[in-house]
Amino acid sequence: MVVFKPFSPYMPMHAERVAADPYDVVSLEEAKAILSKNRDSFLAVDKPEALQDTPSLQAWGELARQELDHLYERELTERPNGFYIYRLTSGQRQQTGLVATFSVRDYEAGRIKIHEHTRETKERERVEHVQATKAHTGPILLSHPPHENLKQILRAVTEEEPLFSFTDDRGVKHEGFMIPNRELARVMMIGATIPSIYIADGHHRAKAAAVVSGMGGNETQQSERSHFLGVLFPSDELTILPYHRLLTNVAPEEVEQMIEGLSFSYEVNSVDTLVTPKAHGVFGVAYRGKYYELKKRKEDTALDVAILQRDILSPYFSVEDIRTDARIDFVGGNKSVAELEELVKGQDRLLFTCHETTMSQLMRVADSGGQMPPKSTWFEPKLKSGLFIHRFD
Repeated sequence: MVVFKPFSPYMPMHAERVAADPYDVVSLEEAKAILSKNRDSFLAVDKPEALQDTPSLQAWGELARQELDHLYERELTERPNGFYIYRLTSGQRQQTGLVATFSVRDYEAGRIKIHEHTRETKERERVEHVQATKAHTGPILLSHPPHENLKQILRAVTEEEPLFSFTDDRGVKHEGFMIPNRELARVMMIGATIPSIYIADGHHRAKAAAVVSGMGGNETQQSERSHFLGVLFPSDELTILPYHRLLTNVAPEEVEQMIEGLSFSYEVNSVDTLVTPKAHGVFGVAYRGKYYELKKRKEDTALDVAILQRDILSPYFSVEDIRTDARIDFVGGNKSVAELEELVKGQDRLLFTCHETTMSQLMRVADSGGQMPPKSTWFEPKLKSGLFIHRFD
């Protein structure tokens, strides 16, 4: 069973003004520009380095806490204890998730399943942020196989008037609802029938929550620390886009050797524009205005990003650990072909475009206790931060 715990979220009075994209998909320059126009953006809390340089990680955490305190004073209000709903609508697609707190014990016992290793540096940063702010400020994206009874409850509630509703600059509609108290027991009982759920995005935040949960506090604080903020969506409603790889400082002879060497195991085709793969085992390549399509000659059951690492990045470019290699960067699948092509124009940059990982692949890896390569999935649309705050001080 998985524990769904109700909580008393702090929510903004002006959701559209406070809500912000996740800290890790916003560059420092973008965050500075946003905060120069809107001081209430939650980026002030989640990315305080956009406000000022700090001499230490501790000072950075203190600045985040100060900014959160300012929002408590002027914008955030405590809502009644309960379960909530976060619905996102993008075009014809809609995803509706349960907003709750989830048990660190379930996470540590493997009932909340992971598919990715965390990086120590990023983990320390998240631990400092959670400990300094005494809050879980960014929801962890969770998923589960579709459960009709839970869907039924969420559908009924979302027919009512929302607590907030706004459309962001990408055309995504964000809405929040509160589940009536009469349904609390039923929702918790549904959790008891689900053997496990999956972290889709937010491994570092989950790990940080587990670390902070053991850092003391009174009984009430300990109870809240031992649960972290998440939004749980059925797997059939989530949209995964690909995550591409961008390699820098690449010499022409390196690309020539790669193309020649891959011809034995891949069909290599020269094409006029960048390929964005529509099938497993296909990759697009862009370098200095030239474009190629690579197709595996034989069926390969590995994830496409794992194939790319094994067949190309490691043997031809000596990229052994994409988490630490300074030459490698990652590009989310929300970029257009024109934007992707612009990344490699006139520079010694080599771009590989990949086919997306599926939710069934993700769950299969997690079920087996395996690990997917970092940056294997790009979920779209992104959950906004600042709409639901789990405070435990």
